[in-house]
Amino acid sequence: MRRFLKILGISLAGLVLVAVIGISLFIYKARYGFNFYETTPPELPASLNKNGVLIFSKTNGFRHGGAIEASLPVFQQMAEENGWPIFISDNGAVFNPEQLTRFGVVVWNNTSGKVLNDEQRQAFRAYLEGGGGFVGIHAAGDDSHQWEWYEQEVIGAEFSHHPLDPQIQKSMLYLEPDQADHELASDLPGRWEQVEEWYVFSTNPRDSDANVLYTLDESLINPSGNIGFLVTDKDWGMGDDHPIVWFRTVGQGRAFYSALGHQAAAFEDPFHIEMLENALRWAGNLP
Repeated sequence: MRRFLKILGISLAGLVLVAVIGISLFIYKARYGFNFYETTPPELPASLNKNGVLIFSKTNGFRHGGAIEASLPVFQQMAEENGWPIFISDNGAVFNPEQLTRFGVVVWNNTSGKVLNDEQRQAFRAYLEGGGGFVGIHAAGDDSHQWEWYEQEVIGAEFSHHPLDPQIQKSMLYLEPDQADHELASDLPGRWEQVEEWYVFSTNPRDSDANVLYTLDESLINPSGNIGFLVTDKDWGMGDDHPIVWFRTVGQGRAFYSALGHQAAAFEDPFHIEMLENALRWAGNLP
């Protein structure tokens, strides 16, 4: 009996250890990613010109696979209807000075982790500050990218956490009254109900001179991001002013960020699709 209890105790301890290691690896990957970099640029089709749209979905951290896969045909149809050449790639080596000139706007489509090496980062920064366009979706604004300039100047807000109890919640978005006539708000509602994994930021993008398009009604959700005994300091939200979609200038370029897009269902919502189309047209100065 003693031997049995000893074996049982060792087995339970082993299972607990495996669980702790697994959770720790998951948290590490979500926070920092396991990073790798491409060095050979892809071959671009001849049809790409300065009005091209680059859909970049590389993930060195957590991968929103369902959302990414659901988004691609949406972007392809959007580009076809508008006559925009489109290129879809997870190859970070496309971020080089020559090839970036072929794109009016680049979409960081649920990117995560440190997706570009130092040389590619330099090329992207020069592209955006020199007049390029950027559209970031959901995970493009999390804290896994490990790039101070990107976080402060492109996104303009510091990610803290997302709720976990429950992770996916229903709430209401409100269009900022002073942006109702902006081209980004074209054909979008003043009130918009969404079911989403709501991001909470420890800094407000307004403080970095961003223009907020939509705010979240935080009173309708539980914003806590605590994880048992592992994370105990995330039981808070942003309060009455919780921006969730915003835009800004970066040098001579334009940047748009939306924290929506965690689930595949987001890319079935006609308002979400309309907002992304508006964002591509605005950020990239597309016809």
